[in-house]
Amino acid sequence: MYDLLKKLTKNSVFYTFANSIEAFSPFLLAIILTRTLIPDEYGVWVLFIALVTFLRPVVNLTIQDALRMHFYEMDDAQRARFIWSSLCLTTLCTAAVVAVTLAFSGPLSTALSFPAQWLVTVPLAAFLYAVFYFLLAYNQFAHNRRLFLALHVVQTTASLGIISYLVVGGWGWPGVVIGKIAGLGIGCIAGAYWLLRGLKFADAFKQAPELGRLAKFGMIYLPSGMGLVAIPLTDRLIVTHVLGLAENGLYGVAGLFGSAVFVVINGVVHAWMPWLFRSLPDWSVKRRQIVIVSLIFLGLLPAGGVVSYLVSSVFAPVIIGENFDSAFHLIPWAIAGTVSMGFFFHNQAYLHFKKAILPMSLSSFTCIVANAILSYYGAIHYGLVGVLAATIAAFLIAALISASFIFPKYNSNLANA
Repeated sequence: MYDLLKKLTKNSVFYTFANSIEAFSPFLLAIILTRTLIPDEYGVWVLFIALVTFLRPVVNLTIQDALRMHFYEMDDAQRARFIWSSLCLTTLCTAAVVAVTLAFSGPLSTALSFPAQWLVTVPLAAFLYAVFYFLLAYNQFAHNRRLFLALHVVQTTASLGIISYLVVGGWGWPGVVIGKIAGLGIGCIAGAYWLLRGLKFADAFKQAPELGRLAKFGMIYLPSGMGLVAIPLTDRLIVTHVLGLAENGLYGVAGLFGSAVFVVINGVVHAWMPWLFRSLPDWSVKRRQIVIVSLIFLGLLPAGGVVSYLVSSVFAPVIIGENFDSAFHLIPWAIAGTVSMGFFFHNQAYLHFKKAILPMSLSSFTCIVANAILSYYGAIHYGLVGVLAATIAAFLIAALISASFIFPKYNSNLANA
């Protein structure tokens, strides 16, 4: 057991470090942006990221989750065809979203409080994000840790460099958008080059892509994949329309410190899920190990939240410009929201292994609806604190619902063990 925990800890530290390269780049940007942009301008950038994050599962129908589910069931030739089919599906979906965006740019701009002439950059960035995270998922499950790290380094370095150059040059928030898109493009090109060197695609390119099968999976799984991305967008739209764009900027600054907790959670998940998926078929043998690791994971969530809050109380005044001082009291609420999301992530992983798509989607859909309702009334009555508190409640409700699905799915395993 000690050797297992040592291995998982080592892998968790690696993935946390790798993910932190990209995830902590907003902190570095915040040092510049909160001193060069006013809250309204920063709010536009925060809204852009929320819209892109929301569209990412739409343009690729969360196909990277299908890759995770079936990775160990496929050989290299099947993986090559799967990847080729996924890229074709993502391209077609993106083209459809771009067409809708161009056709309805006026109404969408009004509804989203986002400049009409820049709306088309949202699906473009979503496409690049989808491809980038698909490449990360492949390298994670293929145990290509060197390439996983390299992808983060290339994309983040390029994004930070271009964004810093443009913003210092006076481009404002449009410079941040352009720099992020350019950095993602460079990261995707590098990832595609390494992928082509590692897998043989000659036969895959000659075959028709399996669009129908992947699209069917994506449409059923989409609510589950939307859970993580719909909630930030819902919150930001509610904050923008009910409280104002400047408040959205403050919300985004507080969310930076919640994202720091997410980096650690995501690092643990990246190390834990491949091991869990290999161990669950041998439940009767590895039951004790699986339970202990899960309990440690669940216990680390609140402990990590407390540590993150203590660290943020020291570094927040250094990172954040004085125009955003009123965001400080929101930081513990943002961190608590991320911790509650971690409980939900844990439960979804067990359903993910069982390919329990409908229970996963139902849990996520409930989370989205509960968050929308609670955040709206929370914003009206309690302001930004009400919105963040609503997110905490929504994730905890969804975690309880997903937990109720786990026990029936594993009941036979428990009985046999």
